[in-house]
Amino acid sequence: MKKLLATILLIPSLAFAWEPIKPITVISPVAPGAGNEMSFRAVSSIIERAGKATFIVESKPGADNVIGINHLAEQPANGYHAAAASCQSTFVASDVHYNDIIKFKPMELTLITNIGKSPLAFVANIKSPINTVPDLIKAVKTRQVNFGTGGAGHQLALEYLIDKTGADRNFAQNIPYKGPLPAVTDAAAGVVEMAIVPTAVANTLLPTGKIKIIGIAGEQKLAAFPDTPLMKDHIPGLNVSACWNIVLPKGAPPDVVKWYVDNFVPALRTPEYKKWADENMIFIDPNAIGPEKVRKDMEQLRAQWQPYVAKMPGPRTK
Repeated sequence: MKKLLATILLIPSLAFAWEPIKPITVISPVAPGAGNEMSFRAVSSIIERAGKATFIVESKPGADNVIGINHLAEQPANGYHAAAASCQSTFVASDVHYNDIIKFKPMELTLITNIGKSPLAFVANIKSPINTVPDLIKAVKTRQVNFGTGGAGHQLALEYLIDKTGADRNFAQNIPYKGPLPAVTDAAAGVVEMAIVPTAVANTLLPTGKIKIIGIAGEQKLAAFPDTPLMKDHIPGLNVSACWNIVLPKGAPPDVVKWYVDNFVPALRTPEYKKWADENMIFIDPNAIGPEKVRKDMEQLRAQWQPYVAKMPGPRTK
């Protein structure tokens, strides 16, 4: 009798466990080709092949993630709407620079997990006379250098460089784009002399021979670029990575959150995803996996970088 009762009591929780029965729409709030889209497609494909869900990725760039996340915030929190949000853009800069149009509070979004981080690379057009980090520091003090940036994190790295080197703001010019791929593409074309983008994105254009990496804003050197210097060795503290989180609208039910965690966290830990991440200069931070850890990570990011956001010029995103 007791066993029967226990079984009956379990039935409601099993019956109401959420699983998607139709495609899930996922917003990439930047231009196509960014790390948001790359990392989400890589990890979600593992879930799709397991027959757990179907995902439709929609690009909604504009206002440095805010247009796309505004759209997400207006959708029902029923599990069928998600986004691959940029960390600095959504969680650090949005409520400072876009408080006139923002329709969400960053820390009220339902955070699921981080899906990857990629140290930012300072790259230059191949014809630029800038070949080293000291060359770069000297240049921004003596002449105009245009930097293409594809998001708030990229602009933060430039702001930090200006602040710590005493560069002339009239010389170090930020040219914002709707995503990192357009920024680095223009650097390759010579429209801008330099770009600050995730190494994962810069790597897609390196084979063309039209850009060169001057330095990487990471904590340690990358195996693929053993001779490329770390920016922090010349400008202490310049250690900035692009990163991307899966988020749902505010108030997503616990069973929906559980489904996302139960599917995405194991997928992130598969050898397949790790191999893909290594090949694309993306690393998986164990301190940002899962809802509690990624929330703490974003709180720390806000505390560290919002003072720099406050110094940055107002948004001029193309």
